[in-house]
Amino acid sequence: MNELFKNKTKCTQKEYEAFLKSYEKEYAFSEWTYTILYIGFFILCIVLGILNKEILLTIALIIGLIIYIWYKFIRPVTKIKNQNKKLEKEYTNTYNFYKRYFSVENVDGSAQILYFKVYKVIENKTHFYIYISREYAFIVDKNGFEKGDCNEFKKFIRKKVFGKYKVEN
Repeated sequence: MNELFKNKTKCTQKEYEAFLKSYEKEYAFSEWTYTILYIGFFILCIVLGILNKEILLTIALIIGLIIYIWYKFIRPVTKIKNQNKKLEKEYTNTYNFYKRYFSVENVDGSAQILYFKVYKVIENKTHFYIYISREYAFIVDKNGFEKGDCNEFKKFIRKKVFGKYKVEN
């Protein structure tokens, strides 16, 4: 297939930290709002279980609360620590964009992603973040285009992910 755009992005700790700031801007408020609501709901149900002397239900709710807290707070910290270990060595992602999909290659391997499977694209002053899920994104440096340019790519990707494109201030 005919390559339309090619980009090489060097992945460093600095790039990853910039991505985390962008991610936090996008999701921090909703994450904290839902977390507070869920924890409040768990606590309310636990109190009602205690008042109604429903011991098994109360124990199940306490276990559920512990699992939820683990999932929301401990698991992400572990993921970030593992990602930070990976970023101790710099590596380069090579992105090739085609008509129906894009590919990513680095020292760990390669992948092909169809555009309709892209969760969303966020653009800021220096990067495009191509999310393939709510938690995972590819970092594409605007200065890394070897074929095509940033402005052409912006028009292209905006059409490919219609309705899932956002510009960050």
